[in-house]
Amino acid sequence: MGIFDFFKKKNNSQENVSTPVQEMEMPEEKVAEEVVETMPEIPSQTIEEPKVNEEYEKIRVYNDYIVYSIALQLRGEYTPISAFEKENGVVEGFAYMVTEDAYALPPQQAIAQMEEKFEKELQEGKIKSYMILYHSQFDDNDNHNPAIQEGEFKGISLAYHFAGDEKKKTGLPYIFENQNITYKGFAEFSHEENNAIMNHQLIEGQNYFQNTEGIAAPEMTNEAGIIIRKSNVHNMMNTWSGIFGHQNFQTKDYGQYLTNVLLQSTVSDPAGENKNKIEFEDVRFKTIVTDELSTIIPEVKTDYTLDFETRSIREWENALNLQAIVAGPARETFGIWFFATDYAENKNTYMTQPHLKVNVSGIVLILDVHTNTDLPDGTKMSEDFTTYAPSLDLPNYACFDFIGQVVDFKETELLEDRSVKGYILKLKLITNEENEDFFTIDAFVNKENMRFETPTKGMKVTGALQLQGKIAE
Repeated sequence: MGIFDFFKKKNNSQENVSTPVQEMEMPEEKVAEEVVETMPEIPSQTIEEPKVNEEYEKIRVYNDYIVYSIALQLRGEYTPISAFEKENGVVEGFAYMVTEDAYALPPQQAIAQMEEKFEKELQEGKIKSYMILYHSQFDDNDNHNPAIQEGEFKGISLAYHFAGDEKKKTGLPYIFENQNITYKGFAEFSHEENNAIMNHQLIEGQNYFQNTEGIAAPEMTNEAGIIIRKSNVHNMMNTWSGIFGHQNFQTKDYGQYLTNVLLQSTVSDPAGENKNKIEFEDVRFKTIVTDELSTIIPEVKTDYTLDFETRSIREWENALNLQAIVAGPARETFGIWFFATDYAENKNTYMTQPHLKVNVSGIVLILDVHTNTDLPDGTKMSEDFTTYAPSLDLPNYACFDFIGQVVDFKETELLEDRSVKGYILKLKLITNEENEDFFTIDAFVNKENMRFETPTKGMKVTGALQLQGKIAE
């Protein structure tokens, strides 16, 4: 877990700062012949020792992990981390590690499990203290609730407990300014104490997390023999990027357009005006509206049908299990998995009826001309060679890298102003001499995502696509 792009080694020597104390010369006693007067003794000036901030002295042993949490945020990672102090005073880190990129512990669950683990070890005398660091809604107040949604991220909360003391929390609030993060400092610490924390340096190459615990995605097999796996980190950004074009999707506010379409779909539309915004010649924007989830799914229209057997389903917990990737063999020969555009309404069917007829289509994410018929090992392939393989860049999204043949194509346009322009390709992904349509799908490609101008019939192309499907009517 390297974060050392942000920090460099520091000279460990420290300067001792001392304040000289002036000695006060005391006046002598004066004696007269008749009257003896003694001048009142001037007490020596009391030199106040600097007050020790006991709370700062406690948590400073965790400076490595405060700085580590900051560094993670600077590179866009917001996972909770923790550390504990052993009986010998050595501090070690602990973190939950994702064993696959499909599933991560929700922050509130990770925090709760860490606290339970350390409290037990603290009570048993195995550790002297612990600290859990996580992003929260803390904004110089007592709100240390974990930050979950955009707009809630206000600070880094430190939840800690030292033996013989009570549990405590403090926070390091921050603000976002022009894509920069400004840390406002701990309110209860002095300027010098805050500087000592913020200027603390990590040691390059050091392993700060000597203790980890792997997190695997929940999995079970149901009564129909179908494996149900969970995901909670995936979204449809790449799917919409394929529809609107990678560059356009980043620069134009299509998110606001989709939000407006979704809002209009939740109200009655007797004039049918909203239908014009979601139904196009070759693609529809399918709205899903429930009490708990509202979303839009782009669906490439097709009548291409495959015999399919469901072997596993990857449900997206972060979409309330109403979106999923379905996997299994097609035509009892080749394996595919696809994003089920009808999962919200047909979830029970997918779960209980393994043998289905499904319509399969695709959204091309990138498309280029294929010119090299040689495989990486030098094997010569025939001119009609086609193939597809699971994407290494986008696993668990039903994405595939492919070499295919354009059997046919036509231009198409989306949106009311027809501003999104692309092609519907009849794309052959498996060559079968006895069946031209053995695995030949309809796929949408935005012109912006093409690395050449115009397709031609019979040309070989390569690229990446996402397969989608639904139960055939």
